[in-house]
Amino acid sequence: MNESTSNLLNECDMDYSSKTHQFDEVGMIFKTLKEAGKFYKHYSKLAGFSTKIRNTARDGDNIKNQLIVCTREGR
Repeated sequence: MNESTSNLLNECDMDYSSKTHQFDEVGMIFKTLKEAGKFYKHYSKLAGFSTKIRNTARDGDNIKNQLIVCTREGR
C-alpha cells in the first residue's frame, strides 16, 4: 500500500443522510457495528436492495466481525 491508497482506509466520516454519499468503498472503517449497520441499511435502500446479517464472529462476549450481505445472495 502506498500513501495515495492509504487515505482510502481512513475512518468513515460520512453523513449517511446526505444524498451525496450513496456509495460504499473498499476499506471503509466504522467506529461501531451500529454505525456500519445504519450505513448499509441506508445504502442498500438507495440502491434498491436489502441486506441481512449472515454471520457474526465472536470472541467471548465481544463481536470481532460481522458479515452483512444482500438478502438475495446466492440466487
